[in-house]
Amino acid sequence: MLTASLRGMLTHRLRLVLTTVSIALGVAFLAGTLMLTDTMKLAFNQLFGKVTAGTDAVVRQEAAYSQTSGVAPARRPIEASVLDRVRKVEGVAAAEGSVSGYALLTDTAGRAVLAEGGAPTMGYSMPSDEALRGDVHVRTGRAPTGPSEVAIDATSADKGDIALGSTIKIMFSGPAREFTVVGTVGYGDETDLGGTTAAHFDTATAQQVLGAPGVFNEIQVRGADGVDDVVLAERLSAVVPDGVEAVTGATVAKEASDSITKNFMFLNIMFGVFAGISLFVGSFIIWNTFTMIVTQRAREIALLRSIGATRRQVRRSLLLEATVLGVAASVLGIGLGAGVATGLTALMGALGLSLPSTSLQVQPRTVWLSLVVGVAVTVAAAFVPARRAMKVLPIEALRDATPGARTPSKRRAAIGAVIAALGLAAILNGLYGDGGTTLVPIGILTVMIGVITLAPLAARPLASAIGAPLRWRGFPGELARQNAMRNPRRTASTAAALMIGLALVVTMGVFGSSLKASFGTILGESTNAELFLTPASAQGAGFSSEVSKIVADVPGVSVVSPTSWGTARIGGAATTYSSVDPATIESALNLEMIAGSASRLGSDGVLVSDEKATEKGWTVGDTVQMEFPTSGTQSLRISGVFAGSGFLNGSYVISRATHEANDPARLDANALVLVDKGASVGDVQDRIAAALAGHPDAQVLDRAGYEKQVGGMVNQVMAFVTVMLLLAVVIALLGIVNTLALSVFERTRELGLLRAVGMTRGQVRTMVRWESVVISLIGALVGAGLGTGFGVALSQSLKGDGITEVAVPGGQITFYVIAAALAGVLAAVGPARSAARVDVLRAVVTD
Repeated sequence: MLTASLRGMLTHRLRLVLTTVSIALGVAFLAGTLMLTDTMKLAFNQLFGKVTAGTDAVVRQEAAYSQTSGVAPARRPIEASVLDRVRKVEGVAAAEGSVSGYALLTDTAGRAVLAEGGAPTMGYSMPSDEALRGDVHVRTGRAPTGPSEVAIDATSADKGDIALGSTIKIMFSGPAREFTVVGTVGYGDETDLGGTTAAHFDTATAQQVLGAPGVFNEIQVRGADGVDDVVLAERLSAVVPDGVEAVTGATVAKEASDSITKNFMFLNIMFGVFAGISLFVGSFIIWNTFTMIVTQRAREIALLRSIGATRRQVRRSLLLEATVLGVAASVLGIGLGAGVATGLTALMGALGLSLPSTSLQVQPRTVWLSLVVGVAVTVAAAFVPARRAMKVLPIEALRDATPGARTPSKRRAAIGAVIAALGLAAILNGLYGDGGTTLVPIGILTVMIGVITLAPLAARPLASAIGAPLRWRGFPGELARQNAMRNPRRTASTAAALMIGLALVVTMGVFGSSLKASFGTILGESTNAELFLTPASAQGAGFSSEVSKIVADVPGVSVVSPTSWGTARIGGAATTYSSVDPATIESALNLEMIAGSASRLGSDGVLVSDEKATEKGWTVGDTVQMEFPTSGTQSLRISGVFAGSGFLNGSYVISRATHEANDPARLDANALVLVDKGASVGDVQDRIAAALAGHPDAQVLDRAGYEKQVGGMVNQVMAFVTVMLLLAVVIALLGIVNTLALSVFERTRELGLLRAVGMTRGQVRTMVRWESVVISLIGALVGAGLGTGFGVALSQSLKGDGITEVAVPGGQITFYVIAAALAGVLAAVGPARSAARVDVLRAVVTD
């Protein structure tokens, strides 16, 4: 049986190759994701290890709770007087205070040097003790030593074409200043710190320009020779004030690396989901392949049964084939995973997401997990066909042909209908009932399973309807239609793979279009502004508060109302909040105040959304305990309850003064600008742009420009997701090729007879091509319909999160359907040529 199984696999090489490639692509995505994640983690560990290599211990304020800001948890500054205590501790060879904060570089022409992928634009103090710098080293020039000197990261110097000795302007949270570039800085073997732009100053200058006079963010300590890092940290902990802690440099490096790795965790999850989708689609191809194998080898299996092979031996034979196929595909997938990891890195680079580099990591976990998943999926997909093979009777060895396809059972129809109905009920309950929005994605998945279950019952009528126009193509077209209708199970499983991939692509298309349309509605209904100030980079964290002051003095400007956002905890749960200018916010935004007023915010007030106030039972005058990462818990008085303005972030609104008091690193995220009555919006926009010539960290946009900017960001994300999902579509097309190739082999005698009675090679090719088009259109049309419905449901479920409009991109969906039909033609090229080359004399005598 083992020999028979292996010979059976090697006899049909095309079937073997196509099926192997299908599952290998899914495994490759999984392996590539794991390789990329491990590589990123190692790269960040190495990078931050080198940066802190010269620091044996760090003295810093204890964090209220872990809150990522840049590459380290946000903490309150430490008084400079603590430095004197630290220097007196036994075993301390050197100690210096360090400062960091917002600093945006410009080139010699005044253009902003923007960080990649939304990485922060930072300013740092550079220790005078070179050993404390670790592997942060001066690559060219020298370290800064005076109030007008700066050293910048080598990547920014190269990108901005900034030579040593150049005078550049640097933007801060406060006023901008000019500096002379005296050096370029590297970080180990890297020229930037994970994509971050960096300006390095001497400590005194850094304290002044980064808004930290008289304080430090932390104190870096180098121990004397022979002093253990842990011992040094313990000695320091004994002398520092309450609320201040001392930890080893290795601890700080690990925290920074873990923080960055955690920020990139969403990529790991997202890529894992795409890998799962690809493997799921590939399982349909495996199931279809083994089903056809059982059908085509019915006489062979019957002969084996007649000479003594047991049912279990037959099943084990097919499962053995599946296992060997799964191992081979998984090994190939692991090899392809290296290419996938490289491709994903290049794709993220194209989207502006910069990552530090190191050698590609292939951990044992990646190998065995990919093998286990690949083999498990393959064997699971082949299990049902293997059970069906057990039912082949020895008497079937005497038949001239294998039995035709069975009609799907009424039981299957009932089960599929119940599953689909349950999924639809979950979606409706999530949208219009009290089941919660989490029911919507669960319902979508359930409906998908129900449709897959029902697909064999719908395949015949769908193939008949879609193939009806083929009658105009004559006899080949009619035969193609009938071939697609002949085996509804096979047609359904082949089309289902394409249906799943296209349904997901269309769902994302509808969601993205709805997101863009909703933002336009929010701008129109929530804001009164004609112009908007935004960061120079769409991915930028914000801009200096000086920008709003400059714009307020521009002729024609009536009101400038800056807003920002941050994170805090209320009742132990993390939440987001917005910060506004109480004096101008109600004229710029339609807050729809239900009680109280935004003008009463002051430095200790908070506005709460109507939904949150109802949930918590709060009213105006109540006190809310808000815990900030840098300042700890603060008692804020509810100054008002609002119901509108989806423009703002979160259910809580505080004043700029409160935000700055609890987060000194605050930046403006945007600002709304109202122009004087009768003034030309275009003229005012030009004046603002001219006024901001010296502040390239911000730009001014009109309403259409702002919508376009946000739409561009949405398009970029949707394009990334679509590219990932298209892998599932490619696997589905491989399944069509596989099915057609096996179908041609199955119909060898039939094709020979058709050729014998006068059918030309061209007609045979046409027949196979149209059959492929029919199968492709079944998957595409059903997938497009499901995807549209799923996208609408998903968008509707997020109404409370700012998705106010539902937009269906009809042109885009039509393009997908047409592309699927054309892909069907391409998928049929190989099988059509094989069908046309069938030898007539040999075919008519084939059993």
